[in-house]
Amino acid sequence: MIVLHLYNPETETWQNGDIKLLSLPLHGDQRLWLNLSNASTDEQQQLLAKFNIHPEIAEDFLRERHPPKLESSNGFTLMILRAYAGKDFKDYPGHAQLSLLFSNQVLLYKCQLPEQEYAYALPTFDLQQPAMPIKDWVKHYIHAVSASYLEKLINFEDELSEFEDAMLNHGDDQKMAQIMRYRSVFRKLDRNLAYQKEMFADLLDLESEHLLKSLFQPVELRDFYEKFERLLSMTQMYYDQLGDLVSGYMSTSSHQINERMKLLTMVSTVFIPLTFIVGMYGMNFDNMPELHLETGYYWTIAVMTVLALAMLLGFKIKRWW
Repeated sequence: MIVLHLYNPETETWQNGDIKLLSLPLHGDQRLWLNLSNASTDEQQQLLAKFNIHPEIAEDFLRERHPPKLESSNGFTLMILRAYAGKDFKDYPGHAQLSLLFSNQVLLYKCQLPEQEYAYALPTFDLQQPAMPIKDWVKHYIHAVSASYLEKLINFEDELSEFEDAMLNHGDDQKMAQIMRYRSVFRKLDRNLAYQKEMFADLLDLESEHLLKSLFQPVELRDFYEKFERLLSMTQMYYDQLGDLVSGYMSTSSHQINERMKLLTMVSTVFIPLTFIVGMYGMNFDNMPELHLETGYYWTIAVMTVLALAMLLGFKIKRWW
């Protein structure tokens, strides 16, 4: 089902209905906003044919999964964005793919959300809002997409600080598993944001002749770029910090294991000569003069004690304990 909103400049009102309201070509200051989020593939194809959308652009617009992209042809611009659809970064529920196909008078909108329950939805059309130029709607959605990441990234800073303290004081395998889940999420965010950053970076190229450069001022295009550049920088910073926590935990664990192994080695080293002495005098040979000494037992115990204490003193001098 296609939801259609048609702005009539004569009455300064929006008409809300279905595709039956559509009459081409649009005249004067009429504006058309179409929501194709719940439309079937056939309905979308028929509508795209009405506007003579280039086949390559139409194919990209129809795809359910497509990386962020910016392309123009025949007066229409296709902009595909990806918003974060989860309430936090504990798990990655998927992304909300926003496809905008627009000209000066027409905006075709399609939002595809992940199948599981999501905590974030892009703003929908509001009939109570005044009639804005199509480019302002596009700008509105670009800001909404960046905001879907920004708020959660800012909140994650405090969470990461608490996580660092917890790992320092009593890190365990459960916290380590959570870190690895976070790193997996941030790796996916990095990919989505890198696409969108590069998409807007291309518009800042002075030699680029893109239709979008005629709709937005250079300062607006730079603002779009800087938003996603900052988001990408924050994502990469958190990813690196999580990596440092992993390295720190592994180093601490290795150090603790080394300390335990050192203790076990010292104990083994002390008992090796003592075991040798016990084994020597435990042999049942008749021709062992020491076996017949009345004080032999006490001498043996004394030698073993002095030997053990001497070895422990040597370890202490070497600062092994």
